[in-house]
Amino acid sequence: MPTKSQLNAQNCRQFTQTLHKTPYPELNPSTSPLPNNYTVCILGGHGAAGTGLAKAYTTAGASGIILAARTKPALEETATELRHINPNIKIVVVECDITSSSAVQELARTVTREFNSRLDVVLVNSGFSGPMVMDVTVEEPDWFKLAFEVNTLGTFHAAHYLLPMLVRDETGDDTGNGGGSFIAICSMAAPTVAGFGGHAHYCVSKAAQARLVEMVYEQYAGRGVFCASVHPGGLKSEFSKCMPEEFMHLLTDSPDLVGAFCVWLTRPGGEQREALNGRFLSCKWDVKELEARFAEIQEKDLLRFMIAVD
Repeated sequence: MPTKSQLNAQNCRQFTQTLHKTPYPELNPSTSPLPNNYTVCILGGHGAAGTGLAKAYTTAGASGIILAARTKPALEETATELRHINPNIKIVVVECDITSSSAVQELARTVTREFNSRLDVVLVNSGFSGPMVMDVTVEEPDWFKLAFEVNTLGTFHAAHYLLPMLVRDETGDDTGNGGGSFIAICSMAAPTVAGFGGHAHYCVSKAAQARLVEMVYEQYAGRGVFCASVHPGGLKSEFSKCMPEEFMHLLTDSPDLVGAFCVWLTRPGGEQREALNGRFLSCKWDVKELEARFAEIQEKDLLRFMIAVD
């Protein structure tokens, strides 16, 4: 019999009845252009999810994109794909180790220099997982350390140095729709404590990442910033090589889905900015069904991490 924790994780995966694997008409980045002078920074700007995010924002009409990661040649490959979509987009490629405070601070200086300290979206897509081992006595201490350095501390570094660029003062918001968006590409591992995917170093560091996003919400929602943690679906990538072979058949989601979902999620002026701010979400959830639950989500304060006390 499944435990209560396993059932909660399953209910989270299936929050909407309809789950998607690819973009669909309601999630088409090309049909609702972004405002002019719209700038996006992606930490972890290559690979499956990173490229999917970058392509979606480029298709939606972003005027500038900063691609950051430890490996610059891989970022140049992503940049080439983006220029095929929009030859006029301004792309800045930055070599950056998200675990390094000084490196992320230098990234912020680059944004200041290249885009006048103006960001509309920050997407933290960098991540680490060691082998999927469901036994803490077998997991290596180094896996735990690196998972927290990348998944949690790295998200803190991004928030610490880049959040100020998402805040708009009274004269700095030229869209009339508040400040920018801070999105952590999280994982359905965050609410998982047992069963498939229950490897402690990854699950615990991702849960901490999602909790940090909730704290960003508490501190910055009043200043117009939107934030969320987003599960990117099951993607085949370099990152997925940590999974046992018997689970690889589950990785069938398109990287374009998380990109399209995040464009919808962060689009200025929509009801989602109020209803979903500070919450844990999955790109696989159907957005029309999600919209139908906005009032319930707010009334019951759903999609947050809580301790049940009765």
